Amino acid sequence: MKKNIYFIGIGGTGMATVAGLAKQAGHNVEGSDANLYPPMSTLLEDLEIPVYTPYQGSNIEGKSVDLFIVANVLSRGHEELEAAINTGIPYTSFPDFVGRYILKNRAPVVVTGTHGKTTTTSLIAHVLTELGEEPGYLIGGQPKNLERGFHLGNGQAFAIEGDEYDTAFFDKNSKFLHYRPSFVVFNNLEFDHADIFGSLDDIKRQFDSLFYMIDDKHKIIANVDDDGVRSFLRDLDILDDVTTVSTSGQYPEADYVVSDIRTNPNWSFEIRHDGQTFRYETKLTGHYNIANISQVVATVNELAKANVIQKRQPSDIAQSVSSFRGVKRRLDLIVKKNGIEIYEDFAHHPTAVANVIDGFKKSYPNKRLFVAFEPKNATSRRNLFINDYSRSFQNADKVLIGQCPEDKRIVEADRMNTEKLAGLIGSKAEAYPTNELLADSLAATLRPNDAVIFMSSGSFSGIQYSLIDTI
Repeated sequence: MKKNIYFIGIGGTGMATVAGLAKQAGHNVEGSDANLYPPMSTLLEDLEIPVYTPYQGSNIEGKSVDLFIVANVLSRGHEELEAAINTGIPYTSFPDFVGRYILKNRAPVVVTGTHGKTTTTSLIAHVLTELGEEPGYLIGGQPKNLERGFHLGNGQAFAIEGDEYDTAFFDKNSKFLHYRPSFVVFNNLEFDHADIFGSLDDIKRQFDSLFYMIDDKHKIIANVDDDGVRSFLRDLDILDDVTTVSTSGQYPEADYVVSDIRTNPNWSFEIRHDGQTFRYETKLTGHYNIANISQVVATVNELAKANVIQKRQPSDIAQSVSSFRGVKRRLDLIVKKNGIEIYEDFAHHPTAVANVIDGFKKSYPNKRLFVAFEPKNATSRRNLFINDYSRSFQNADKVLIGQCPEDKRIVEADRMNTEKLAGLIGSKAEAYPTNELLADSLAATLRPNDAVIFMSSGSFSGIQYSLIDTI
């Protein structure tokens, strides 16, 4: 049934993409935000979705609204949110809307884990599209092979990024609990999101609830080479029931086993399954991407076994994998100029940082690698992982640490001290009071055959782009 839907906080990545899905599904969509910036402002304009700025109660006066969708950044006391609540019209979160109105009568493939969700979900969407399956998908990033990070599709399969972050001011459970999973891809499990979870056990409780929704545990595709995944599945006593993927070949008894990984600089590897072995090649780098890809290969095969999609030959799957060009801001080459390469990457957790650096150095051992790191998100602003970060940067040739935002919600003793982090890393590291000074240092130091990777969950003040004019 067609609805009039109003998104409060429509400018966020998740909200804007779900607004796009809602419009594709035939609903009338509009919304509001404090401000709008590209790329979401451009997306909403292209979709011809009206947006009102700034927030104010008068935005909704006189409108015919059937349902309000509220962003999880908003809380009670917000002027426009309070005006919406006072109307008595139902309100919900975007994950709840997606579960009830988009995923109904579909076969959702929910991709979970601390790392790799965006790349893995993007690759599932790309592979199924290349195989002619017309999947639906909702991705928290922009795959380079797909026009947008969302698509309603008309196939049975729907690939969706399963975020463990909380849902809304009225729902503190993880977003992925709303997604009605038919299949779950379980990439890895570590502590993260220190702003909302007090411990890894808090996160595990959310995954416990998610897995409880899956009757057939074989529809959980799990990376058993990850310590966190393996330990968790053993604690639940379901390790022998899930579809196991040995993403680095540590467990030869797994259902899918990776072997013979080669780099030159393109990466290739073999997967053994059901007594057959086939080689896959990828434009992506790093063992963590081999893990992502092998999980995708297993997922596609398991979807076929369940008759969600047609059965495919390994050669067809391999061809679609090899054509995948990755996701923006995942070791994304911005420019190559005067022999210097500038990349940006979303990595912010110490494990992700280490994986990106390790993969790059294995592919390009003769390049001098500079890594610029901005401790931007709620976890990296804390000193919780300071020792882990110090180890994560060891394979870089030079480490430049940008400014850490002052977050008064964090007591001073618990805040990230960038000078201390630089000292723990050693003489190759330096902390800068401003991102602009970091950029000046890079401009004066870089030379041909150098590469620099900007790592941040935020914008890094845009210095990765301004650097282009100074090298």
